[in-house]
Amino acid sequence: INVVRKDQTSKVIYSTRVPLAYGPKSKFLMRLDQQKDITDGTKIAMKLPRMSFEITNMTYDATTKINRNNTLSAIDANDSSVKHNLRTFAPYRINFQLSIMAKNQDDALQITEQILPYFQPDYTVTITEVESVNITTDIPFVLTSVTMTDDYEGDSMTRRAIIYTLDFETR
Repeated sequence: INVVRKDQTSKVIYSTRVPLAYGPKSKFLMRLDQQKDITDGTKIAMKLPRMSFEITNMTYDATTKINRNNTLSAIDANDSSVKHNLRTFAPYRINFQLSIMAKNQDDALQITEQILPYFQPDYTVTITEVESVNITTDIPFVLTSVTMTDDYEGDSMTRRAIIYTLDFETR
């Protein structure tokens, strides 16, 4: 994901890739608060825009439970012997959050505009669960909500943080 700034003639004057890291947004906001005065050049502040994500909840999904005595067997093609015996997988719903932090609204909107079109309301990813048996599953990632906050308090020399929070659920 990139952020681009252009001048009046649509010439690109600045382009940067947006970093992504695992961790709660409060951790990144705390690092931003450590440098309140943007004219203080002695400290190195965290650079915005940036994104962070974290798992917020994991719950057992009893509605999609399969009999746990079912097994999947993989047969070796060469000698017709059983290669693997696998029990059925436990169904869980996992919720996670993606936080987009930026200094100005244009940067934040450029980032969200590169993410949101893929989720209508879900984006399906095919994963290989057991590589040796070649078991693949389609996993839908559902966008459940988008919220925006503007943390701006203080005078004009205080750092501003616009935060878009995207909530997702997967099974």
